[in-house]
Formats: sequence, structure tokens, C-alpha cells
Amino acid sequence: MPARAETDRLEGALPAHLRSQYALYADWCAGMGVPAIPATRDTLIGFLRANPAAAQTQRKRLAAVRAAHARAAAPVPAKTTTSASVMSPPLPWADNPAAAVVAALPTAGWPSGLFGRRDALLIVLSEAMGISYRQMERLQRSDARVIDAALQIKVGGIWISAAPEDDPRYCPAAVFLRWARLLAFMDKWLINDALEEALIKARPLTDTSVESYAPLPPIRDDGPLLLPIDRWGGLGMGSLQHAGQPRGLRATTIAEILTARLDGTGSRRRRRWDDEPDWNVDDDPMVDSVPEPELGEWDVRSGLRARADAQTLLSGVGDALDEVEREADELAARIAAVLSGEYPVLNGSAAGDA
Repeated sequence: MPARAETDRLEGALPAHLRSQYALYADWCAGMGVPAIPATRDTLIGFLRANPAAAQTQRKRLAAVRAAHARAAAPVPAKTTTSASVMSPPLPWADNPAAAVVAALPTAGWPSGLFGRRDALLIVLSEAMGISYRQMERLQRSDARVIDAALQIKVGGIWISAAPEDDPRYCPAAVFLRWARLLAFMDKWLINDALEEALIKARPLTDTSVESYAPLPPIRDDGPLLLPIDRWGGLGMGSLQHAGQPRGLRATTIAEILTARLDGTGSRRRRRWDDEPDWNVDDDPMVDSVPEPELGEWDVRSGLRARADAQTLLSGVGDALDEVEREADELAARIAAVLSGEYPVLNGSAAGDA
């Protein structure tokens, strides 16, 4: 479809109050010889600076451009706001101090590699893509994708894109894939021991590591992208991971984690769950004051008989538990044997992940 016809089609599909704003943007792009869709961050900032107006008008113009991108199913560049048009250009992500923090986070080891992978994605979403904490807590796994090595996140029906970087330690797409592959692994094997072994064997990333951008396995059950982790490396994939669950990590928890990471104080580990207190139940101090009931001869005989019956019934439990433990060990061994096949990234292969 010719460019003018496509512009007219998109303009006509927009709400009436946004059409004139999008027409101004499309005409400016045509005059500058740059594509209107998909827009780059420089294009949007250049448009806003070339057409100064009140902040409310500029926000309306950006809304029109984003709406047109949504109609065209095209992503918009990350961190493009009206304030960006009046401020000094922000540092490229590679030069942002937050990128250095991401590069230093562990991707191997247990459970440090687990926390490091998740927290690296939190930093990328916040600092590289400008996604708010409230938006982050509602992200589902299906709201993230990688296209042409660029990470795209869907927020409010609009795909926001972060450009790829050469260094896999802080490349937005690579950071996302390391966490997403871990979730895909847990989709198939809900066994912490296997994941622990894989991360222990994983090799730390370097700036020369080769990252794999191979497609992810299909999502078994959609659910929150960002999950709490307990102190033993357990993911909140029970009540939090089911399809339709609207939230993962709470916004307040995300803020605490990012503050700790970006302040250089390390990850917070004082709670069993990142967003839920670890309730310690003490013995009731009054329990000793409860009088013991008096037992008659019939009660004693009945109790002894019940105990003997129970011992007979449970006589084979020890052997059964030994058999279960043996089968569990065999299963863990088989899982470990196939890790390097379907999930080489978790096992530290040259395919890209540590």
C-alpha cells in the first residue's frame, strides 16, 4: 500500500480527537524522509522538538502516534515521553550506570543465579524501558517477546521495544531470555533440585559470551512474568503462576529490590517470600496450664490396641519411603542428563547463557 494511502487509513482508524495530531506527525515524517511507523526514539523526539507546544498538547500528539502504532501492530521505542523532548538526550543504555549493575549480577550459582536473572530483568524493564512498577507487577509472560534480537513488552495494548546491545550481559533481549528460559524449564520440571544443579554447573557470562536468540518453548500456562523467590530458590509458581492471575511481584516489592540493587546494597533476603512476611508461630505460653484429662482403664486399653494396629499398618512405610526416594533420585538423574539437550542455556553451553 502506498505510504500516503497507509497514512490516510491509519488516520481514519483513530479516534476523531487524535486524527489531526497524527496527521501533523505523518506530514512531518514525510517532509523529513523518515518512516512514520515504526518510529524510532530519535524520530519522536525530533518531531516534538520541531513542533513545540504545551505539555498537554505534546502528550496528545504522543498518544496519537502510539494509537497509530497499536493499529498497525508495530512497537514504539522505549522511554519516549514529552519530557524527553525538552531535556538533554538520555545516555544510551550501554552507558547507563544501571547497565553496569545488570552486567555484574550473577547468572550462575544457586540461588544467586536465580535472583540475579530476575533482578536483572527488573532493572532492564525499569531503567532501559521506562516501565512503571505498577505496570511491571501486571506483566504476563505473553506480554514479552523477542523480535530481531529486540525485546518487546506489551503495556496497555502497545508494544514497547528496546534495541539489542552487543554485550550479552546487559542486552535487554538476552536478559529477558535468561529469565524466560528458566520459567520454561520450570514449566516442564517442577523440581528445584534439577534447576539448582543446572545453575550450579552454569558458566558465568562475559562480554564475549555468545547469546542464543532461539525461540522459546510454548508457554504451558500464561501467568505473571515476574515472580517472588523464597530463600531456598523456590518460585511462586503455584497460586501466582496460574493463567489469569493478574499480578506477580508487588509494585512495592519491585521498588525495594530495585532500590537495593541500584544502591549497591545487594538483594533483600529478610523474608521468605519477597512480598509476604515469614510468619513465625511461637508456642502458646498457656499450653502448660491446661489440665490433663483423667483416663480410665477402657481408654488405656483402647489406646494400646489402636497403637498396635497402627504399627501393623505402618510396618511397610519405611520400605515404601526408601523406594520413593530411590525413584526420585533416578528421576533427578534422568532430568540432569537431558538438561544439556533441551535447555543447554541453563547448563552453561556456548549457546549463550551462563
